[in-house]
Amino acid sequence: MSEDFNIKKVTAFMFVAVAVVLLLLGSFSCSQNETEEISVGVVVPLTGSLSSNGLQMKNGMELALEEINGSSLLDGRKIRFIVEDSEGTPDGAERAYTKLIEQDGVVAVLGPFTSSATERIIPIAQQNGVVSFSPTSAALGLSARSEFAFRASLTVDPLVRAGIRVTRERLGYENVATIVNESDGFSLSNHEKVKEELEKHGVRIVSEQVYSRRTGDLPDLTTQLNDIMNAVPAPEALFISALAPGRRGVMVQARQLGMDIPFLVTLFTSDDISEANAVHPGAAEGAITFTTWISDIDTPENRRFLRNYRGKYHSEPDAFGALSYVATHILAEAVADASSTDPEAIRDAMANIRVENTVLGDFYFDAVGDAVYEPIVGIVENGRFEVFDQQ
Repeated sequence: MSEDFNIKKVTAFMFVAVAVVLLLLGSFSCSQNETEEISVGVVVPLTGSLSSNGLQMKNGMELALEEINGSSLLDGRKIRFIVEDSEGTPDGAERAYTKLIEQDGVVAVLGPFTSSATERIIPIAQQNGVVSFSPTSAALGLSARSEFAFRASLTVDPLVRAGIRVTRERLGYENVATIVNESDGFSLSNHEKVKEELEKHGVRIVSEQVYSRRTGDLPDLTTQLNDIMNAVPAPEALFISALAPGRRGVMVQARQLGMDIPFLVTLFTSDDISEANAVHPGAAEGAITFTTWISDIDTPENRRFLRNYRGKYHSEPDAFGALSYVATHILAEAVADASSTDPEAIRDAMANIRVENTVLGDFYFDAVGDAVYEPIVGIVENGRFEVFDQQ
């Protein structure tokens, strides 16, 4: 009896021990699964008038994500995107951000696209203490409103300052015209900076035109464009401050009316070239952009990015795709540097990050969270960008 009892005791003990081990292994496995995936929100315009820009952003982010998750950067952990459509509007961006932060529990958000949308979501990022990293927003003063707001694009300040200095030296213009979409935050910010820099260089604005359109097709601008062409003295260049649909439309309507002066546009892209030229052949020819990236940049990093993007998507990236690609890598570097998914730790790592030899060049943030690197001036020649002057 005693021997049988001892055997039963040993058997029971072994059963309990095995159960405990399995329970611990199960708990460890669950814990591992919870930490292997790092949820990052993505807010881009997948529908609406800005959807082509949103596709570029999404493509750039997904290409970077493949590279990050295929590397040892995060010590075996992987980033998982939760993508929300901003619909190309500030309201849509606000809804997307609120869902990602309050329901999905993301550690950071990449996006949104426009400055107007970025302005809308900054209070949400600040209130919830979650990093908001817009790859493309460029209006002045937005990042300074929250310690959790960062941007990968240069703002209109360094872009316009460098662009006007270079083009004034090369083109020698004395009299110019401007046109701005007064319904958009980026456009207004760019327009004010253009006026400020032109005044510093002693350049006269002989015609200053406005239009108003938030979404949809561009209105008929015949009156505004005729006023520009009839201005005295005649303008030698036209500065266009608008988002993609607007700047393309202005170029097309201006060329159709016979305007033949250079167009100077902040953050004009290769997609803009093809879209404008598809409506009116040659509409974008000779246009000059003050920008962050063009495919003509000949560096090892840029050649690799172009090769991988073309191989994956069988199409050409534009500046917004490149900015989104770099932004995703920068955020992943910050998560790695933080050694944590705590949003405050990620914020601190973002503020201190320094990355050399990105597709955009050497990259860091200033004291308020705006990106710092060298701007580029590009010109459209034979339907594609070439470097007009690089700082």
